Amino acid sequence: MLLCFAGMSFLRAEEIVPGEEQTTSKGGTVEIADGIRSVTGGADATGHGPITYYHVPFQEGTFSLSWKVEKEQKFLLVFDGKPNGKATHALKVYFNGGPSKRSKEDDLTLITYDGSTREKKKAKIIKHEYHADAGKWHEVSVTIKGNEATLVVGRKKYTVTSERFLEPIEKTGVGHFSGALQTKELKINKAK
Repeated sequence: MLLCFAGMSFLRAEEIVPGEEQTTSKGGTVEIADGIRSVTGGADATGHGPITYYHVPFQEGTFSLSWKVEKEQKFLLVFDGKPNGKATHALKVYFNGGPSKRSKEDDLTLITYDGSTREKKKAKIIKHEYHADAGKWHEVSVTIKGNEATLVVGRKKYTVTSERFLEPIEKTGVGHFSGALQTKELKINKAK
């Protein structure tokens, strides 16, 4: 249990390190050793690479981890909600590109989905210049509070807003597109 004082208000957060019962993987081969989860694999026929989902619902909180890829490629964080009982994306974060094959390798792409439904995707795409080198560990956190999500990577902060952040996040995904992805120190600090 983590207790924080923020100004005069008292904030109580629950730190969760997802266990195997809260973790599912789609695609790739998973190995866990010395606190490092390694997922190796490539894109399938639909163009999706291996992804690991962490089923820890939260309304407000911080998702954080350290990650490393063995070769230059896109790395992806996905935050899914369940408005109206259907799983849909609330936020996607791409490092070293975006969802398009024409995206730039030096892009950090944040995508929100206000107004999206299963039938029609309505995305707001925000790009920043940022490159995460292969072979190095990168620390990243995403804090969702109210209608705002703040991404912190290195010493840089990036913020996006969406009404979808007012709804609970049901699961968070970590993905890549080829080779090996290593993650460690993954945790979720739930404020709500």
